[in-house]
Amino acid sequence: MDDLTKCTGEGCLLRYECHRFTKIDYYSEEIFFVEVPFNHKLETCEYIWNDNAEWLYTELKRLNKPTN
Repeated sequence: MDDLTKCTGEGCLLRYECHRFTKIDYYSEEIFFVEVPFNHKLETCEYIWNDNAEWLYTELKRLNKPTN
């Protein structure tokens, strides 16, 4: 999760469900989106990183490991 781009969540309705907002470590330098990617018209965010996305990321890392 350290390499995850963070989000300030300003005006985002999904911010409390998203690790990009809830996992911010204020004591280290982190990369943030320049603008919050939340789409107000559709009330969604294509970059949301919730518990389901965390599981998917873990599985993809596991599958990409070399087997030799």
